[in-house]
Amino acid sequence: MSFRVLADENVDHRVVHRLRHYGHDVEHVEFVPALGKGTNDEAIAQYSLSSDRLLLTSDDDFLTDLGEEEYSGLLFIEDETLSAERVSDIVYAIAEVVDQEDVEGVFYVSPEWLRD
Repeated sequence: MSFRVLADENVDHRVVHRLRHYGHDVEHVEFVPALGKGTNDEAIAQYSLSSDRLLLTSDDDFLTDLGEEEYSGLLFIEDETLSAERVSDIVYAIAEVVDQEDVEGVFYVSPEWLRD
């Protein structure tokens, strides 16, 4: 299974490249003409909804300032010390067991998803 993902500006570009390699359809906020670096969270959330993309971020404002109905689904990177490789492997692992349509609210991108 694959996800349609919108990576927030705080997501390492290596995560985007690895997820694409894994077969996911990924856009990075910095390279979406309607968004770009510095775009406010509300506009990013709205784009997530209108483009049916899960939002991948470590910005906790999406947890505290926006409601779950304001974005398509949230893949939240709680531990910002995770490497790009680890983050992309975790997202891949989530996609292996969860259809995008079933991602509602927040899914935490954490090592518990991996079968190390």
